[in-house]
Parts: sequence; structure tokens; C-alpha cells
Amino acid sequence: MNSSRIWTAALIVITAVWGWSFVAKQQALHGISASALNACIFIVGALVLLPFAVKKLPGLSAKDWLAGILAGVVLFIAFAFQTSGLGHTTPSNAGFITGLSVVLTPLFLFLISAEKPLAKQALGAVVALLGLGFLSLNGDSIRAGDLLILGCAVFFALHIVVLAKTRFGSTSLVLAFIQLLTVGVLSLIWSVTAGEFSLPGTPSAITTTLIIAVLGTALAYLVQTRAQAVLPAQKVALLLVCEPIFAACFGYLLAGDRFTLLNMVGALMIVLGMLISELRLPRRRRSNVMTVAD
Repeated sequence: MNSSRIWTAALIVITAVWGWSFVAKQQALHGISASALNACIFIVGALVLLPFAVKKLPGLSAKDWLAGILAGVVLFIAFAFQTSGLGHTTPSNAGFITGLSVVLTPLFLFLISAEKPLAKQALGAVVALLGLGFLSLNGDSIRAGDLLILGCAVFFALHIVVLAKTRFGSTSLVLAFIQLLTVGVLSLIWSVTAGEFSLPGTPSAITTTLIIAVLGTALAYLVQTRAQAVLPAQKVALLLVCEPIFAACFGYLLAGDRFTLLNMVGALMIVLGMLISELRLPRRRRSNVMTVAD
């Protein structure tokens, strides 16, 4: 098996783990707060990356530390919204709405640095946002959790913009370590200040937390970074669009998620909007933005 197939398979596995993590986090929230769960996941994830980053940390400048911490603060807000929202919506909805970060990124690039989005990016955003309306309808109302997850998508998009506009003087792995550590520490402060910190109390909760921290956070970052260096950008984008689809599959099988016809149309529109926005024609090139994904 050649390296392209290996990294394609690895990225599919990681994307599946991200999709499963929506269900796993929601179930874990029955015994632990959102802030404590994020603290445990990201501190463990940072500790996993520490041996690979520790030699380069002393050589970082103050600007490098500030860049990494800034990106980590934005990522902390994104995951605070996401994990909190999972307690008030379905894993399937959370997966699809989180994917809106793909179509929101060009909008924030335009607002922050006047980078005009491509016509297809604008079209993809319109299609996906219309899909959000259909997906989130629950009778005559919209789930409060869906609004929280939308906040998560907004800050994931801002996180991509921050990484695209920030200069960092070391490797992407070191940047990832600083971000994970920042999210973990801020989540711990949030949890302790709110008086809701606790450790996972059951074997299943501990196992879930470790899988998300090691496979879905630390290892996922390493795999995504390497895959983006080996695979064509168009292929990586297509594989990452599978995350909400995996979330829907695991939500259906493990959490009893069910869609109305209108909700299903909305979910399909979000995926279609992501595809329209992300996929390039074969002759065109794009630069990759390395991010830490859920």
C-alpha cells in the first residue's frame, strides 16, 4: 500500500473518530460538566504532544507564544460552545452545524482582511445557511443547543482565520501543543471557578475521555498535518466533509437520532454547501490551513 492510500485511510479513521466523538461527549456529559470534560480532554492531549514539542519550546519568542495562545483562546471559546451545546441538541445536528465553519471562513476573511470570497464560496455559504434553518427546526422552534453549536462554528472559522494570518516561528506541532495546552488550562480555570470540576467517574467515561484526547485530539492533529502534506488539497477537503456524515451515522446508531424530512433536507444542504465552497477544479491550487479539529 502506497503512502497516499495509508494517509487517506488514516484521515478517514480520524474523521470517523471525530464523528463518533459527538455522541461520546454527549453521553459523557451525563456525569461530568462541559468545562471539566474539555479540561480533561485537552490537558491529556497536550501531554501526549509534549514529548514531541518540548525540545523546541525554549527557542520560541514571545511573539510565538502570544500567537499560539491567541489561537488557543479562540479554540477554547469554540469548544466551550460545542461541548455546552451538545447537552441541548443531537449529536447529528452538532456534527452538521459544526461543519458550517467551512463556509463561514471566507466570510470572516472578507470582514477582517477584505479578501473577497469566490462566487462559489458565497453560493456554498448561502446553501449551507439555508440548510441550517431546515436542520434546526424542531416543530415551530429552534433548539437552544443548535444556537450554541452555531457559536462553535463561528469561532472555528475565526480560528482558521487566526492561523492563516498569524506568523509562527516553529513547527505546526509546537503550535498545536500550545493551543491544546491553552484550551486545557482555560477550561480548567472555567471549571474550577464555576465550582463544577470533577474527573470522569466511571471506567467508560475514563475510556471515552482518553480516546477523544489521544485519538481525536493529539493523534488527529498529527495525522491531519501529515495527510495535508501528502494528499491533494481537494481530496483532503472531501474527506473532512465526511465528519458530519459520520456524526449522523453514529448519532442514528448509538444515540437514537432521527430526522424529519425537512431536517434531512437541511443536513444535505449543509454538506452540499461545504462541497461547493471547498472543492476546487483539478487545475487550480490552494494553500492548506492547518487546524486542530473535533
